[in-house]
Amino acid sequence: MTHAQSLARRWAIAACMVWGVATAVAVNRPLERVEYALAAHEARAVARAMVDSSGRRPSPIRRLVAEGSLTRAGVELSRYLGRAVRGLEESDRVVVHRSWLKRAVSVPLKDRDEWEIVGVVALQAEPWRDLPVTLLAIAFAVLVAATLASRGVDRLAEDPAIALYSVLVGPVATLAVVMAALTALVRQRVEAAAASLPPPSALTRFDGLTLPLPSATLSALTLALIFAATAGALVVAGWAASARRHAAERRETLTAWAFLAPSALHLLVFTAGPLAFTLFISFHDWDLLRLDRPFVGFGNYAELVADPLFWRAVGNTAVYALYVPVSMGLALGAALILNQPLRGMHALRAIVFLPTVVSYVAIAIVWQWMFNADFGLLNVLLRAVHLPGVDWLGNPKTALVALMIVSAWVQLGYQMVIYLAGLQGIPAHLIEAATLDGASPWARLRHITLPLLRPVTTYLFATGIIWSFQVFTLVYVMTEGGPVHATDVLVYRIYQNAWEFRRMGYASAMSWILFAILLALTLLQWRALNRTVDDAA
Repeated sequence: MTHAQSLARRWAIAACMVWGVATAVAVNRPLERVEYALAAHEARAVARAMVDSSGRRPSPIRRLVAEGSLTRAGVELSRYLGRAVRGLEESDRVVVHRSWLKRAVSVPLKDRDEWEIVGVVALQAEPWRDLPVTLLAIAFAVLVAATLASRGVDRLAEDPAIALYSVLVGPVATLAVVMAALTALVRQRVEAAAASLPPPSALTRFDGLTLPLPSATLSALTLALIFAATAGALVVAGWAASARRHAAERRETLTAWAFLAPSALHLLVFTAGPLAFTLFISFHDWDLLRLDRPFVGFGNYAELVADPLFWRAVGNTAVYALYVPVSMGLALGAALILNQPLRGMHALRAIVFLPTVVSYVAIAIVWQWMFNADFGLLNVLLRAVHLPGVDWLGNPKTALVALMIVSAWVQLGYQMVIYLAGLQGIPAHLIEAATLDGASPWARLRHITLPLLRPVTTYLFATGIIWSFQVFTLVYVMTEGGPVHATDVLVYRIYQNAWEFRRMGYASAMSWILFAILLALTLLQWRALNRTVDDAA
């Protein structure tokens, strides 16, 4: 057995064992919270009945381990837990008391005015009721998966004809089946507890005498992430032991991934993670101020199809994107002028490029003043030539055009610099040969400059369209989507639904539709760039 094969076997077995520990923790935590929430609800009912002398004291399902005054309840609770319990008179909330193998949940017993704490009611909690079954299932899965994975690693190391997926199907399927069963167990326990408890409300979030139930969906997502990480670890073990690859190739690949690991981890946590969470939210009716966030499936997406404001925002965004070819034409003209070997061109290039590095908020405020209907600079100039003033931002017919003018002005400098780089990359001998042949400046521009700038033009057009679909700051500062939704674009619509209307699920669905649009535009850009580069070559 080679060193790589031995290391891969230990890695596969360790991955299965880590899966077992992480899965046991991920399953036991929500089951514990369910038991504590039920015990707290039952203890509160007992406490209310003890205060209300006209009511009959209920018989709790769980064992009553302490009741009565603070002193008496403290002694009884300490005797049950086997350790001293202090501070009951200061605990105006549900408290979970823990010892080595015992758990108890206590709630304060108050007077009729709900003012002073006069006693405590504590019930026994059994959070490990389902633990033997879950541990047995997890141990069985770890044993079977580790055995199959170690045998698969040996087969991969001995026979280069064996495919990686064929030996990993067994262990991965074993872990997947057990994970699905445990996920169903957690969901069943949470749903059963939710049916027996009062429905949550905005007030229960701040009620110290209740404990919230865990989210079955988040628990399932946690188990799925643990399973995905384990499956990836098994794939790495199989790849490392495969006889198809030489040791030098494996070392080179592992070294490369070691250098990429910090950046990859950052992207996974701060990009892929939030992206997956927005997809999860898009299938729920998710309100930040509500505790119940029911699963609605494709309900948010179906609502988008019938939402006229969403389609209005899509249309406004598409019209707004038309500024891109206009700004590109202006940028090309500016680049042709500023590419001349004249004195002062460097300063002019810096002036034209300056708006690109200025804050969008500052630009929006300045242009908002320039567009002012009463004292704006543009209307002052129009009246100076005896033309009527225009309510640029208050008229639905001109508001979007005003934003397009600002965007074209901002993007002009950046596009000019890219075009300038493209112009300076054109071989000078081509221009000189055309000049000697008697070609006019227009002919040189049409037959030499523009064809050689085609990759640059395609890049600027594609990225400009993508950026135009993400416009937000100008709309937010200058118009706030008005007047009468004339400048309501996609990203501003997403912002409104998420933070003003608190419809996170609906906003997330809009975000994924925007993502699909941008992905399609990016693919078109990729194909166009490849084709134009091939043509230029």
